Amino acid sequence: MTDPTKIYQKPPKTTEQHIQQLASRGLCFNRSGKERALRYLSHIGYYRLSAYFIPFEESSQDNKRTHLFKSGTEFNHVLDLYIFDRKLRILVMEAIERIEVSIRANWSNALTLNKQSPHKQDAHAYMNPSLFKNPWQHQKNLSRVASDIADSEDQSVKHYKQTYLEPFLPPTWIMVETLTFGSLSQWFANTKSTAVKKAVTKAIGLPTIEITESVLQSLSLVRNICAHHGRLWNRQLVKQLPYIRKLKQYMVIEQIRTEKSEVQHQPSRKLFNFLVVINHLMNNIQPKTSWSQRLDELMATLPQSHHHELGIPQSWKGFVKQTAQLNTQN
Repeated sequence: MTDPTKIYQKPPKTTEQHIQQLASRGLCFNRSGKERALRYLSHIGYYRLSAYFIPFEESSQDNKRTHLFKSGTEFNHVLDLYIFDRKLRILVMEAIERIEVSIRANWSNALTLNKQSPHKQDAHAYMNPSLFKNPWQHQKNLSRVASDIADSEDQSVKHYKQTYLEPFLPPTWIMVETLTFGSLSQWFANTKSTAVKKAVTKAIGLPTIEITESVLQSLSLVRNICAHHGRLWNRQLVKQLPYIRKLKQYMVIEQIRTEKSEVQHQPSRKLFNFLVVINHLMNNIQPKTSWSQRLDELMATLPQSHHHELGIPQSWKGFVKQTAQLNTQN
């Protein structure tokens, strides 16, 4: 017999019922009005917005959610936090797009002009298994590319298929434009030539190939969160960034105790460290970018009481200042 406590029995609620529930839990609608709240909730969804209730709720001794709002909490406070996160997501996505495009271009150029390649200059270098470390991974990646290109409506791909019979796949600089960030990071990691990897690593301003591989994997996860309109604020990212000595005075390092009670120092998995790395990459790709300034301006709209949820240290002075200090050191 099924345990009744394991059966989901919560009935769905209308938006009006959710408003009533929030009011009964102490959320005020004085400035916004219930009609405005009703409109926002109907388009955002109660479940999506509920993650932003947490910092405004009363705490309990056992650290479980009370779902009761602190005195004076208004719907606008929650909505402002939601809007901040949406703006942050758009800004982060803009930067990751620039980073992704730069990596595509530099990897494609380095691979096709690779002096270590038997053909020296090879437009279809990505099809050559000898240029990659793991032949099984290469075959898997190549099969995925072939499948995507077969169904592609991209004009460059269609032109190639209509014009040429061999090779049956387009050149590297066309193929690379069909890759997702995650797939691109896999192709990069599996590339055999250190010269190719060093060229990309240098272009984006990172110190080692290993760090570049780790950063690409981490940013691909952030990119997916942004692409699916996920929450960046108050989130522990699944993938941890590597320790980057050049950015050590800016990244937040946490003390972690392992299962064997060993103490380790690792970069925090909250968003702030990712913003530090993204900012560094952006300033290497486009030194005169306004991204740092716009990020600082957005951060200034976030009340300091919410900074710790992004992992922002109290001593932080802004991304523009960080950029200026790094440029001075260089």
